[in-house]
Amino acid sequence: MRITIIAFILLLSATSAQAELRVVTTTTDLAALVRIIGGDHVDVEALCRGYQDPHYLEAKPSHMARLRKADLMVYVGLELEVGWLPMLVNGSRNPQLRAGNPGSLGAATGIEILDVPTGEVSRSEGDVHPLGNPHYWSDPHNQIVMAGTIAERLSRLDPEHTPDFESALASFQTRMDAAITDWKQRLEFMQGQQIVCYHQQWEYLLNWLEIDVMDYVENKPGIPPSPRHISQLREAMRRAEISVVLISNFFEPGHAKRVAEASSATLLILPTSIDGEDGLDDPFLYFEHVVSSLEATRPTGG
Repeated sequence: MRITIIAFILLLSATSAQAELRVVTTTTDLAALVRIIGGDHVDVEALCRGYQDPHYLEAKPSHMARLRKADLMVYVGLELEVGWLPMLVNGSRNPQLRAGNPGSLGAATGIEILDVPTGEVSRSEGDVHPLGNPHYWSDPHNQIVMAGTIAERLSRLDPEHTPDFESALASFQTRMDAAITDWKQRLEFMQGQQIVCYHQQWEYLLNWLEIDVMDYVENKPGIPPSPRHISQLREAMRRAEISVVLISNFFEPGHAKRVAEASSATLLILPTSIDGEDGLDDPFLYFEHVVSSLEATRPTGG
């Protein structure tokens, strides 16, 4: 009798574990949102770490193995992962993850995309994304839209737990709306200010904060700067009295550091994703870190 009871309990545990949706995301930002909305009903992991550049992830057999077992794959899209994700999906041999199937979800649905090129796009222009700037998660308003997209797909795959997903989404939106108001107020002093960025990846964040980009340290997206460009940029920064240079922590900071030092500007090295630094494991901690870092550039007495 005792053996029968134990076997029954083990069966229930196994059934419960199998009931969890297995979700694989391309980035930690997406994984965090799936975890927030899905709660105990999902088992989620990200392929790209927060300190890695999602443009250039090295495709590995272990990634294919994870995708092979996945019920749902959530990706950024806009060709951010074009260099490695199609290879992994094909290698996984999981038909559910093919484009158009319920197991494949692009998180850009409903997002207003910035920097969409007009006319023909050439590789001579650098690493230009023909579908627009894919770094849309850096605007917290877009986090709410992304969470809604994820909640809708989780409900489609697991309708039994739709009330839980909807409740989690409502709680997330309420908390994020309040945080957005606080963050925006704290950075009002930067509205209309010009800064320099290393790479074209902070546009959604800066558009939300009403901060302008004067120029980029890179000559063209993805192309290291030439000495001539660096010289011209330094001079332009001095004339415009640029006080902040912003770069992601997965780029080599040498060029940005020299430009900042020559112009007496503050060099901010920030993660572009959740878990890009220790302790930043959810959207609220991540954005609080970004906002606090920008807030610290406020002039004394300003």
